[in-house]
Amino acid sequence: MVFPMNPLLKPILKNGLLSAGALAIVGYGYAELAGMWLAAQTPLRTTPDGVVAAAPQEAVADSLQYRVPAMMALWGFVFVALGEVVLHRVRSRRAALVPPAIPQPDPAELLMKQMMLDAQAASSPSTAPAENSPVAN
Repeated sequence: MVFPMNPLLKPILKNGLLSAGALAIVGYGYAELAGMWLAAQTPLRTTPDGVVAAAPQEAVADSLQYRVPAMMALWGFVFVALGEVVLHRVRSRRAALVPPAIPQPDPAELLMKQMMLDAQAASSPSTAPAENSPVAN
């Protein structure tokens, strides 16, 4: 069974999912860059035994791996959905203001109809008596 789709829902799903996917890919790249930057920013600690590197902030970098792409995808989808709702409202108001135009018949179609009527009239016997008919006047 096929259910009819709301005319507003189709562009929201199509455009929203495309933008959400693209933004999730870009967000994954940003999360990787942020993780590399965090790894490079860990300060060195000095101890009596010598210089020891501090533990990298792996918990923050791991949380960025899923938070940044998910949030970018979510907000991108919301932005597209709101934009589609606004466009739908503007277009529906504009369509309500403009009356529909009366369709004019195609000139070729009119000519074809006229030719068919002429051919039909020529092939059907006429009801008026011909000039040379044997009927007395």
